[in-house]
Amino acid sequence: MQCAKLLICDDHPFVRSAVGSIARGINAHIEILEAGNGAEALALLERHSNTDLVLLDVRMPGMNGLDLLSELKLAYPTLPVVVLSSDETRATVMDALDRGATGYICKSSPVNLLTQLLEHALSGNIALPVAIVAGPMSKATGDAVLPAAPEPPVELRLSPRQIDVLRCLLRGMSNKQICRELGLANGTVKAHTNAIFRTLNVSSRAQAVMEASRRGLPLGILPG
Repeated sequence: MQCAKLLICDDHPFVRSAVGSIARGINAHIEILEAGNGAEALALLERHSNTDLVLLDVRMPGMNGLDLLSELKLAYPTLPVVVLSSDETRATVMDALDRGATGYICKSSPVNLLTQLLEHALSGNIALPVAIVAGPMSKATGDAVLPAAPEPPVELRLSPRQIDVLRCLLRGMSNKQICRELGLANGTVKAHTNAIFRTLNVSSRAQAVMEASRRGLPLGILPG
């Protein structure tokens, strides 16, 4: 189990307590931090820069959860942030992924599924339920519809450098951040990103996250 410090940001104490209990059941040695709003979350992260994962609600008082997600990814670009929300609308899910979320867990999920997804997130992998991964995209957005059945893991026909870029994309990093991380020019990153999109048959970062998860390509164990 990779994650040793988890920040749960939700305005309902009983949700934080319940999720914390599930996390401790997965990893008895995990340290749990709790925040009731965005300001508390940012303050905690300033004091605990070694936090491994953030679980973030969408609807909270003060700063909207998605706006907080954007701020977190700007300040901590490599920090995995998974949304934990009762909002299951496709538009919200896609918005969260486009802003850099590495997963989306629905609060209405059965306890066994929630536990499985949380364990996946704590291990550093993308956490998306099959219903989100396999379901059709919103016609209003023009996103392509994904096949209903997930495929087994396959070897991607990508160069080692393109796989490095894909890992960065799945961590929610911007092109500028990828340039700094990998020491590449902006044009090179764009070229690699376009090649990755063609290989995955997608047209956006959010779709790339969905497709990578559907193909069984979690963070940290991509082929190559």
